[in-house]
Amino acid sequence: MKNDMPSPTRLKICGNTNIEDVRLVGDSGADYCGILVNVGFSERTLTLPQASELAKESTIPTVILLCDPELELVKEVAAVINPLAIQLLGHESPEMVKKMKSEVRCQIWKTVHLPVIPEEASPDDYTRAGIDALLIDSVDTSEGFARLGGTGKLADWKAAAAIVKTASVPVFLAGGINPENVRRAVTEVRPFGIDLCSGVESSRGKKDPEKVRNLVNNLKSTAP
Repeated sequence: MKNDMPSPTRLKICGNTNIEDVRLVGDSGADYCGILVNVGFSERTLTLPQASELAKESTIPTVILLCDPELELVKEVAAVINPLAIQLLGHESPEMVKKMKSEVRCQIWKTVHLPVIPEEASPDDYTRAGIDALLIDSVDTSEGFARLGGTGKLADWKAAAAIVKTASVPVFLAGGINPENVRRAVTEVRPFGIDLCSGVESSRGKKDPEKVRNLVNNLKSTAP
């Protein structure tokens, strides 16, 4: 898949914590349902059994988010949930990505951060390691630790657009996207997909149906 393919911009709505929201996202027109597993810094995280129950309710492909997981957890998640993809949020190395690709059958997606976090490899390094998609997200340290994802803060769109232009795998844009700015995000960055969480929430871990509807309507009406 290439980023310049003439198709609508894909949408992943992430951080789903309950069956009601999983069903809302599935019915909304989104393309992917994101669920966090064992991500200790996030209020949206679930246990593997909890995530498995939610994934069974999803009518669209599921993406499971992990942060610096052991290989055994990756294999267990892939076996128990059988998601479309496992998305890596942390400092996972290209070497670890290669091991995961050899051990599981689902796709492996990798989040890269703007600004770059310490010890994070480059998008090209992860692409060479075999990842199936990149996600560009922001970092928030305002709470005394590095919150990776779900920050509500905009990523550097100019830098993101440069990554999109040269990447040989699909690139999703995340970080501070909401119903009001999603059209501009697509126009300025031209990503393969949009990934968001807090931009359609009423509170952390709870989706706002009206925000979801507005976001989907605004995104789908934007020319790719």
